[in-house]
Amino acid sequence: MRKLFGRKNYEPPEIPPFPASLDEVHDAIAPYMAQKRPLDFFFEFYVMEVIGQLPPETIAALDSFSNEYPDIFETGDWRSEVRSGFELSDTIDIAILDLWYRNSEIALQRGTVYHPWHYAINFADNYFADGSQVDVWPGDALEAAKERIAAHRG
Repeated sequence: MRKLFGRKNYEPPEIPPFPASLDEVHDAIAPYMAQKRPLDFFFEFYVMEVIGQLPPETIAALDSFSNEYPDIFETGDWRSEVRSGFELSDTIDIAILDLWYRNSEIALQRGTVYHPWHYAINFADNYFADGSQVDVWPGDALEAAKERIAAHRG
């Protein structure tokens, strides 16, 4: 991802702890609400869930939040709302995982750890950028990504 690795000396931003309760979700989403972009908050958490980096208590708190607001989460689930609200493709999870594995490895080679929430923020910035090529699969790029994911998991 351009923003992370375009610099030689990566300094991760201060990342808040993952919300572990319904009250903490309310606190964490407040800045997104103030900017009138609450679905962006859930997109970031969707990304972190896909890469397997959300603690169970955070998942439970997010589920509670979506249950608390059935008028907002028309699909009944925050994940489904993210998928439908942003009209995500069937290959988005592959894009998320492939870039996570590749960029995490680059970070480790540079002696740092890529925080999952920072990755999710960067992924969102790049995915929603004008002219984005994230989740665009020319030629055999999709098969190559699937192979990299399988190799990483294997």
